[in-house]
Amino acid sequence: MSTIGHAILAGRNVAWIGAALAAIVTAACLTAAAAQDQPPPGQQAGGEGAAGQDRADDDDHDATIELAEPIRVRFRMIDGVRVTGDATAWSRRWIDGSFGRREWFEIDGRDVWDTYRRLMDIEDARQWVGLGWALLRCALDQEEFAERIGGHAERAFSRALDLDPATTEAIAQARRDIETLRQEREALRKAIEAEKLRTISPEAGEWRPQPWPDLTHEEQNSAVLTMRVEAAKILDKVSLDLVPVETEYFLFYSDMPRTETAQWARELDKMYARLAEIFDLADGRNIFWGKAVIMVFNDQDRFRLVEAQAFNHLASPWAAGFCHQRGPMVFVNFYRQPNDFDFAAVLVHETVHGFMHRYRTPVRLPTWANEGFAEYVASISFRHSPVDRARREQAVGFVRGGGNVGTILAMEYQDNTWPGPESIGYSVSYLLVSLMIQDRPRNFGKWVEAVKQGKDWRQALVEDFGTDIGTLVDRFARYFQVND
Repeated sequence: MSTIGHAILAGRNVAWIGAALAAIVTAACLTAAAAQDQPPPGQQAGGEGAAGQDRADDDDHDATIELAEPIRVRFRMIDGVRVTGDATAWSRRWIDGSFGRREWFEIDGRDVWDTYRRLMDIEDARQWVGLGWALLRCALDQEEFAERIGGHAERAFSRALDLDPATTEAIAQARRDIETLRQEREALRKAIEAEKLRTISPEAGEWRPQPWPDLTHEEQNSAVLTMRVEAAKILDKVSLDLVPVETEYFLFYSDMPRTETAQWARELDKMYARLAEIFDLADGRNIFWGKAVIMVFNDQDRFRLVEAQAFNHLASPWAAGFCHQRGPMVFVNFYRQPNDFDFAAVLVHETVHGFMHRYRTPVRLPTWANEGFAEYVASISFRHSPVDRARREQAVGFVRGGGNVGTILAMEYQDNTWPGPESIGYSVSYLLVSLMIQDRPRNFGKWVEAVKQGKDWRQALVEDFGTDIGTLVDRFARYFQVND
């Protein structure tokens, strides 16, 4: 019998899967970062950050610039928190250093002017254009000081023109970029006012245990064409016209640089191949109807606008991605987080949702297991995955603080109780699924198969996993009272 238990859930391949996926996604993260950086152009005149800067191609406005020596900086965040540390790299979108990565628009715009100039080459006209762009972006979020910040942006543009009159078009494009963001925000606001957007998770739909039919080669080709048409309709709703990078299993649409888009698309195919091994699929089998559509946007506002306009879904400010299903079709929408590893974790998590929709039947595991399993796969998928670090401490603290694990198992998408205060559901469910796989990997696979075939998950827990809810919760609580 072909079951999940024959692969990752059989226990014998957990470490191997983690190592294999680690190489794949770590390579994707490093290559994506490398795609943005080119060899240094040499010594540059200007401010503190000028000498020894490593820059990407001049045509890449979002290029990463590595500093030859760390520069001490101080600035205020828009929430009032003061940050002090050593800056090591920057772009027109963010600053990176000992304090982590901070987007410029998260920083008080009154401090951006001074901080940015300390890092840049003050004789580089294009970097002045970048500063103007960053300041206009700040003004969108900081209305109280928008006039002052906007004045600094105009000074930056003026300086760029003094240095190089040929930057006229680059400045015009920067203004167009920010105006597009402003219009998208306004469209999102109007969409929210015009109709009640769904706040419930896209995973909340009710699905019957009807097996997906196998498609012929001709049917698959026809389905791919349909997915292209549907993706174009989605993008048209937000006035976008993007050409996809097509791979064996995905249609990847993004406003990222084309080289970065292509790199992530290729790595996504490799991740699919490993998932296929986990689920014991025949070599090369495409589980998707046609191909899954992946959409990745550099700006969070654009991501949220697509959620609202195309999927009638109100994405919370902290959300980074969602998987949507329309019948057999799978669409995954993402915000390109600045940190490669955070982005990779969400990419894996949401792709697992799409994969599970098409595995056997569209029936979902219970909410806690559906999310816990996606987090589990994301945690073992690559070295430096942030999932375990982010979830384990919170979940262990919940258990040791007397938290009721049973309440997590009772949470559901449908009644909006998921994921609970401070998203505790994700953390507890991740550790619970991990422990279930650790204890009884083969039985966990049998349980998943039984639920996908329509058996009540509680009944399947007893009959296929081999325990009841009370015993499972007690085992979990006892284990993490004494184990980290």
